[in-house]
This record gives sequence, structure tokens and C-alpha cells, in this order.
Amino acid sequence: MKHKLSEFSIKNYRSISNIKLTCNESNLITICGSNNVGKTNFLRALNLFFNPDIENFDPDEDIPHHIVEGSRGQGYVITLKAKFDEIGTDNTYTITENFTEQKGIKEVRFKGTRNKESLSEKEIRDFLKRSFKFFFVEASNVNIPKLVSEIVNDEILPLGLDKRRGKNQKESLAKLDEFIELSKKSVGKIERELTKIFQSLLKDVESIDSNDWKLQIRFPEYLFLREAISKIIEFTLFDTNERKLETKGSGIQRTILLSLIQYVNSRTKKDIIWAIDEPEAFLQAGLQKSLYSKLISESESSQIIITTHSHFFIDVNDLENTFLFEGTKELKEYTRKKGFLFYKLNTLIFKGSNFEQAQRIKKNFGIGKNDSWEVMPFNILVEGQEDKDLFISLMKKFKLSIPNILVGGGVDKYPGFLQFLNDFCTELEYKPKIIAVFDRDGAGRAKFNQLNNKIYEFIELNCKYIDRFDGEQFNDIELEDFIYPNLFFDAVNKFLRKKKYSQIKKGDRRKRTLPAYNKKPILDLATELCRQNNEDKPEINFNSLNMKLFLSKTICELIDKKDLTGPSNENPRVKLFLKEIVDTCG
Repeated sequence: MKHKLSEFSIKNYRSISNIKLTCNESNLITICGSNNVGKTNFLRALNLFFNPDIENFDPDEDIPHHIVEGSRGQGYVITLKAKFDEIGTDNTYTITENFTEQKGIKEVRFKGTRNKESLSEKEIRDFLKRSFKFFFVEASNVNIPKLVSEIVNDEILPLGLDKRRGKNQKESLAKLDEFIELSKKSVGKIERELTKIFQSLLKDVESIDSNDWKLQIRFPEYLFLREAISKIIEFTLFDTNERKLETKGSGIQRTILLSLIQYVNSRTKKDIIWAIDEPEAFLQAGLQKSLYSKLISESESSQIIITTHSHFFIDVNDLENTFLFEGTKELKEYTRKKGFLFYKLNTLIFKGSNFEQAQRIKKNFGIGKNDSWEVMPFNILVEGQEDKDLFISLMKKFKLSIPNILVGGGVDKYPGFLQFLNDFCTELEYKPKIIAVFDRDGAGRAKFNQLNNKIYEFIELNCKYIDRFDGEQFNDIELEDFIYPNLFFDAVNKFLRKKKYSQIKKGDRRKRTLPAYNKKPILDLATELCRQNNEDKPEINFNSLNMKLFLSKTICELIDKKDLTGPSNENPRVKLFLKEIVDTCG
């Protein structure tokens, strides 16, 4: 990616009076909310912005009804404004498009800057056309033909014929046949790659044999006009009867859409922005979860903006790029129509903490007791919030799916918490699986022995000890021993620098696996090494709760910033341990 949409503002478009959405680091943006609050209108506004031609602007639909009817004759302006950051530089593009209609004449005006330098309309249009491909996929229309047309135009049409114009101008049949043969070869490669992607997406669906399906692009016979090629090829999902795509279920068409997303993302040199309205439409739960995981992966090479009514497309552990849209209605009276009241519909983005946002989203989705995110079909139970944060940071780094992680509030509270979960789940139609993670210290071993193999009526419990970073399984191992030692010591040294203590040197770090220290918990080792290097200063106990919280927060920050390829290759057990848990969680 060369450019990123970092901000988008809308004024006076359909149900949206004034809204601004700011994108954070993630390239996958999720918009949720009730029906008819403006989620799809936000995507439509984006579509209008990237396709700012007069014919795409419909005043009867695009201007809010209360303005059209309430202030007839006064005119209006729809304002769409986008900010783009050029990746790897400090360059920023700010582009504003104003759509108006006066006395039946429609007009769009452009204003833009690159940093502080003004851009002309031509420069703005050239920048948008040169830099971006924008795809809008509505919930009721996957619009496969448009996507196929983009692929065909990019990969087939440039092969060799000059553009022909004029009704009476005919192609040489020999040249045409040569062109068709070249095109078919190119199409064959596209077919094979799309089929491979599509079949891989169906492997997890038990009721479908993925080998029975493949994608075909066909050339009907024709004699004239090279430029017609993109319109007359036929895109077919092939089963044993060679039935056309339109005859397939909407769920299958949505899966084909993902195949096309992957294909287009891998081929274009432009920055792609996908605006997908309700990608979960018509998909069963398993495919929804799989699709969300794939969209996260595809967002590494493109920006993807989705609207959703499905909690499978909401990462409750990270709501930074999730936006809850809410709608309000306001009665207004306009001077040109005295005595007439009009409803002003307005779309707003809920503002609040992550916890408040999560609670609001749950309420919006109608998620209540015994049907909530507190307990999902697969769950991990950890002692404290710091354990949860570390697991999430590492799973994100390793690109593992993040399961639902529950915080028990300490291992001593595990028995009571598990009994609460069992009572909580009495009315569920499924039996949630709980993987409880234990330290190997005295308290952890005692509770592990108490709960291991314990049978609950409404939950399935699986007890698991935490591993050390190198796979060793000594007693007294805690979560901090699971982390790569250098990450841990880097966090310790950050604290020591702040306190103006002597830091733990590389030579001291190597003591971690020496026989005299190998079985010592790393928190005890850090306390001892700090004491040896700072004999003239008060002792720091890294086993204290405050120190554990500080180290956890700092380690999470380091995980986000550092390349863990080296440590994960040297000590693969860290990633394997997490992958085993994720795989067990399904």
C-alpha cells in the first residue's frame, strides 16, 4: 500500500448530517448498528466520493428529505471530505467534493491540497484514478460482473490489439483469433488460481466437497470489436451440471466474492479500498467466522470497510476500528413551509470507552444473559487481565485467531468462577468449552489438581499448565516464564532506567539457562540480578503485583513494536503453545 484513507467526513448526505470517521492502524474497519441508522449510506457516500461523476449523483435520493422538502428553493450542498496519508512519508492529501443542484442543474466542485499545496480538479481526479481502486459491494448484490470486468480489463485487454472505433470498422479475423487464443491462456491462469482459492475456502464446510466445484470464464463466439470482450465473457461457477453463477445460493456467491478479493488484491498495483455491506449475509456461522478471519488477512494489503449485524465480525478485544452507528430523529420547521414539520434523520457515531462501546454493541445486537460474549462456544480462562493482554498481543503478532478470553481474578477464584459459568450456561443450547490455564507455582498446582478431570453439567473443562518459553516444565513456572526472556529483560530494564538503577546486562541475561539458575522463576531471577547490580539501593521485588502489571503492559508494547521472527524460531514453543490452544478452541 502506498496510500491510506485515514479520515472521511460527510455532511448532508441521506441520513447523515455531519459525521467524521477516523481510521486507526488497522486496515479493517467495522461499522455496526441497528437497521436504518446510516451504515450503508456511509458506504454509498464513499462510493460517490471515489466515483464523483454527475451521473452517479441523484439529488432525489442523496440529499436528505427534510432539506429537499423543507427548504425547497434554497439549494443545498453535500460535502464529502477525505484525508489520505502517503505511507512512509509525511505527505498528506486532503480532498473535498461538494455536490449541488441549482434550478435542476447538477454540479460537483473539487478542492484539495497535498500538504499545503493546492491541487486542481484535474490533479485531484488524476490522483484518485491513478492511486486507488474502489469496490462497493452491497448486501443485496454481490456484483460479481463488475469485479470480473475489472480483472478482465487489467489482465486481458492489454494483450495486443489497438483500440478500434467506428461502427463500420471490422477486425481482421486472423488477428482476432490470435487475440482470443492469447486471452484464453490468460483466462486459464485466472481460472486455476481463483478455483484454488475458492476450494480452500470450502474445505471447512462438511456438507460440500470442494473438489466438485471450480470457476470458469468462457468466451462466446464473436466477430467484432475488441473493446466488447469484457462484457461478453461469461463467469460460471461450475458444478457437475455447469450451472451458471446466478443459480447458486447467495452464500456460495459471497464465498466467490472473497476469492475475487484475494485475487484482485494479489494482482493490482493500485491501493484497493473494499466497501462491503453486510459480508455475513446468507452465510452460516462457521463460514462467517472463516470469512472474518480471511478479511483480517486480506486487510494487510488493502483497506476493507464493512458493515455488519453479526457479532462474528466484531473483535470485542480490540474495538479501536469498530464504530457503532446510532440514529436520532428531530422535528424541524422551515421558514419556507410555515406550519409544516419535518423529521431530520441524523446518524451519529457512539463515543465512549472500549468497555462502554462493547456493552452498547451487545445491547444493540440484543445479546443478553445466556446469549452473550461473556461465554462463547470456545473460551480460555486466565488468572488476570495482564495474562489476557499478553496472550492477545502474542496471538495478534503470530496472526492467530483470538478466542474469547475470560479473566478469573486469580487462580484461587477459579473454582467459584467455573461454578458461576456452569450456572450461567444452564439455558444454552450448546456446551461451552473452557480451557483453564494454570501457573506451575504452589497455588496453581493445588487448583490444577482440584479441578483437573472435574465434570460439570453445562460446561466442558480442560485444564492446562503454562509452558516455559523453551518447553521446559519445571515447578514454579509462571506466565512471565512463558515470555521470551529478552522481551522480559527489556521491560525490566525500561523500569530500571526510569528509576536510575543499573540495568541487567547481556551477560547476566545468559544466566537464565545456566544450571544454577535454570529452575529459578524469572521474576525471582530479575529480583536477584537487580539486587546484585544495585547493592547501594533499595531492593525491587519484581514479584509484587504492581511490578507484574507494569511489566505486562511494557511487554505488550514491545511485542507490538518488535520483530519476533528470531525468538519464535529459536524458541518455537511459545507460538506452538498458543496455536495448540487456538486449535483446541476450534
